[in-house]
Amino acid sequence: MRSVLGYMQERFPLPLVTLMSLSFAVLSLGLFAAAPIATPGWWLQLVLLTLAYLAVLLRYRVTDEWKDFEHDRVVYPDRPLHRGAITVRTLVLLGAAALAVELTAVALLGGAPGLAAYLPVLLLSALTAVEFFAKTVLERRFTLSFLLHEMIYLPLFGWAAFVLGAPLDGATLAGVVSAALLFTAVEVVRKFEPRHDPRGAVVADTYSAVWGRPRAIVVIVLSLLASAALALVAGAGAPVVVAALVIVAALLVLRRSDRAVVLLGGASLPVLAAAMLS
Repeated sequence: MRSVLGYMQERFPLPLVTLMSLSFAVLSLGLFAAAPIATPGWWLQLVLLTLAYLAVLLRYRVTDEWKDFEHDRVVYPDRPLHRGAITVRTLVLLGAAALAVELTAVALLGGAPGLAAYLPVLLLSALTAVEFFAKTVLERRFTLSFLLHEMIYLPLFGWAAFVLGAPLDGATLAGVVSAALLFTAVEVVRKFEPRHDPRGAVVADTYSAVWGRPRAIVVIVLSLLASAALALVAGAGAPVVVAALVIVAALLVLRRSDRAVVLLGGASLPVLAAAMLS
């Protein structure tokens, strides 16, 4: 138990990932539910959506430990698995528990139809775990790998729209793409700051290191603006655009600071999610 707690603290900080998961739930309700907080049982949908995404994040964390094992062994040898702070068996059990929670939440939200609608999410996440059977190719094409991995948000938010009863129309499609763009921006923020190997060299596995800081910031800014614009098409109110513009303006003013980019970019998720609910 101590090894799991230590691992979670270092590799899966619960306060942060819980906030992300709650933002996922709030955003989904705001974009896809007919009356997000007026429908009886909305709080249960909120809890189940939060649990489902929290479990997805934990499952991805565990599979990434396996997928990136050799890479991390060379450049990040002090991570828990490599220094023996947690065993492979414990990680497998942790991943299995996450999958069980994920599927339980999915079933409670949508029953058998919801589980069927979730199959593309499971299939695509399985393909990401094996790098689409093209690990060597994707290692040489960072941007292609990024795009393929971020595709998961399209079926994921498509599933959320389905279980929340959103109609199959242009507004719902706009909401799905809006949500995917927002979470893509947050992914770039998550791996924005440069990382260093034991020799102090910058590791080419962050967006600022591979694309350069200016391009990475442009991707964040454009993704946030496009997400807000599409949220309007999906039926969200003006606050989402105002919030996006304020965050983008602050990002551009403070763009020379890595810490400011990460803090502002990270804050964009709960702030825009709340704005989409309003």
